[in-house]
Amino acid sequence: MSEIQFWNVLTKDFAFGDILEAIVAAICIALLFFFVKEKLFGIPDFSGKWFLKSITKQSKFNPFISMELQHQLFLRLEGNNLRGASEKIYENSSYGMRKTHYKHVLMYVGHHRSSAKIEGSIQKRIFNSDILTLHATEYGERRSSTIYCRFELKKKYWIFGGYKDHTFEGEFYSMVADQKGKVWLSQAEFSKSIPQIIPK
Repeated sequence: MSEIQFWNVLTKDFAFGDILEAIVAAICIALLFFFVKEKLFGIPDFSGKWFLKSITKQSKFNPFISMELQHQLFLRLEGNNLRGASEKIYENSSYGMRKTHYKHVLMYVGHHRSSAKIEGSIQKRIFNSDILTLHATEYGERRSSTIYCRFELKKKYWIFGGYKDHTFEGEFYSMVADQKGKVWLSQAEFSKSIPQIIPK
């Protein structure tokens, strides 16, 4: 029996076209799975520079109520987890109000900025908004404090796609005087007030 006849007998019931079709189908399924996982249900990259604004609504220390704080954050995404650091850059409150100004506004620069270590995570939910949580341990002048923020990330297209908004709104809780209030996270810097001097 020649080599050609042997090869024909060996491959009589063995179709290379079927193998090729199976390989192409497997590649297409793998690419489709990757597209669905990464593009439709994946997590957008939160790495980079962010700004966070908080306004206190409730507190055991009344001068903190209506206080606005702003922080600058640097985050990096590791899977579903976020890591980073922040610095306090702005304060607008009645605490420490001077008789010469309408507002108590502070712009923090240099060594006057208190820093914080940030850890967080993004919880993917198929049929609802994703949940972003940030936990910050801030090292202030007098003591360390813990702040917890929770955001609902609304999707563009119900169960998939990117997020609907570029500025995310949520709630925060702080151990300092049991504060609770609203918080916003954005890659764009928030507006700031300037100290207004009371005319004599």
